[in-house]
This record gives sequence, C-alpha cells and structure tokens, in this order.
Amino acid sequence: MSCSMDAREKSRATTLETSRHKRVPIFVMMPIDSFDIDASGSPKIRRIKALTISLKALKLAGVHGIAVEVWWGIVERFSPFVYNWSLYEELFKLISESGLKLHVALSFHSNMHSSSKVKGGVSLPLWIVEIGDLNKDIYYRDKNGFSNDDYLTLGVDELPLFCGRTALQCYEDFMFSFINNFESFIGSVIEEISVGLGPSGELRYPAHPFGDGRWSFPGIGEFQCYDKYMMQDLKTAACQEGKPQWGDKGPQNAGCYNSLPSGVPFFEEGQESFLSDYGHFFLDLMTKQNIGRGHESGGFYILDHAVPRPVACSRVTTPFEMHCRLGHSSLPLLKKFYE
Repeated sequence: MSCSMDAREKSRATTLETSRHKRVPIFVMMPIDSFDIDASGSPKIRRIKALTISLKALKLAGVHGIAVEVWWGIVERFSPFVYNWSLYEELFKLISESGLKLHVALSFHSNMHSSSKVKGGVSLPLWIVEIGDLNKDIYYRDKNGFSNDDYLTLGVDELPLFCGRTALQCYEDFMFSFINNFESFIGSVIEEISVGLGPSGELRYPAHPFGDGRWSFPGIGEFQCYDKYMMQDLKTAACQEGKPQWGDKGPQNAGCYNSLPSGVPFFEEGQESFLSDYGHFFLDLMTKQNIGRGHESGGFYILDHAVPRPVACSRVTTPFEMHCRLGHSSLPLLKKFYE
C-alpha cells in the first residue's frame, strides 16, 4: 500500500510539474454593456475609468487577453460605406496599454432578441433595418410566416438588394475596412480574428427565437427557409434535381419549435427521414448555403473547395450555445458512432 501511495504521489508531482510548462492563454469576454449609444447616435464606452482599472486587474491576474465583438450595426450604423471605428479605436488602445492581447469576433447579426436580456442591445445597421421594413424577406422566415430580424437570410447572399451591394459584398467591405483601420494592431495586439455565425452562433438553423414565446429550451427549433429568396433557391434546386415537387416547401414532418428529436419522423431513421432521398436533397441544399458548395459522401459533407486555414468561426462560450450549434443530431445517428 505504501509503495502504491508513493507511486501515485510521484505521478501527481510529475503531472503538476509538466502542467506548469504548458500554459493555456486565457481570454476574457468583454461584456456587451461595456458601451452604449449616446443621444447623438454615437457609440461610447461606459464607465471608462472602471473599465481601465478592470483591465489592469485582469493583466495582474494572469489573463492573456480580451475577446471583443465588433458589431456591424455599430460601425456602419447610419449609411452604407460610412464606417465609424471610434469606439473600437478607443477600446483597443485601452486594452493594448493594459498589456493585454485581443481576440476579435466580427459580428454581422443583431442581439436585440438575445437570451442575455441585455438592456438596449445592438441592431443591424439602421439603413439595413429601413430596407427590411420595406422587404421582410431579407430576413429568415419560418413556415408560419414569422420573420426574425436578427440576421439576413442566406437567400440574399448574392442579391444586390442593399444599395447596390449583395449581403456578401457588405460583409466583405466591412472586413476590408476593419483591416485597413487596424492594420498596425494585427499580429501584435490582435492575435485572432473570427467571424460570428449569427445569433447564438447557429445561423438560425434551426431557429430558436427568444422573447416571443415560440420556443423554449431544449426544443429543436424550426427550419427557417420560407423567405421568398430561400424558397426560390429551393424550387430551382428541385427542378435541377428532376423533382419539382420537392421545391414547394420545406420538410413537413420536422416537428415544431418545442419538439424533441425523438418522435419527430424527419430526425429519425425511416423512409421519410433526413436519410431519405428528399432528406439528403433538402439538407444538402441547406449545407451548401451555410458553409459552401460540396457533396455528401459516406455520411460526410465534403467541400468542393478547401477552406483556407486562417478562416475561423466564433467559439462556443456556453452549454446553451453548444446546444444551439450542434444541429440536434438524432439519437439513432449518434449511436452509429459507437457501433
């Protein structure tokens, strides 16, 4: 027994000694309420003295850096091509002077309906909201006609509906403006730049709308493919597949917002499931719109073009967000991994 205890203590000491030489850099998320919009519509840092003290305290505690969301709705707020980086210039300078590094997440969605109950919140750019007031189909829409103005639908990615630009061009121009403005920080203070994946990081696929009573945890949500642009894509793809009847609507057996995967035919094995010819067709189209063109092979989705390594997506920060992002794979499918 004594020899066994000695061996365990020696093993533990070796593990601790090894761990001291393998440090993991810690980043702390900047709270969304660290700034607000003043009466003139300009963004400003709240309680700047308290923030400065907090940053210095984090540095003394051994924190490596700060993770900051950079919001489209703040920077290009009033007019297309008019970028106001003043908030982030001031904030990045404070962080840099505190000796901390930066992880930046470029956020192209709104958090007005987020689960965090943040007072105020950040909308999409106001000129985008004005376009949406006239054309609700630029937002995701469910089978009952409810739209969600947190994020632009993937159906408008390549349509010039935004003062002559497509949604992808708007995002690209924003990114170029960011790089041009903060070039001196990149590689020194800014160690990572990621692109947010929308509300809760799940591109509203399936959707989990907050605050209006349609959904509650842990419901599977509903497909958001019923805006006219997504429906047109669906019809075009169905005709190309030689199955025009598949283009009339999304899956009709996929449950509702508060269903669970078990007992929902589309998410189980069977002739009408996601493993059917129709299921493959529909989810293949959704996957192509989400992450790029590719094809299904042996149960995996293979991209036709390799994704460059520098491309990064926003990280999972809570178990709830993990729930939102996993896609609610069915239990029968998950069991296959262990057979």
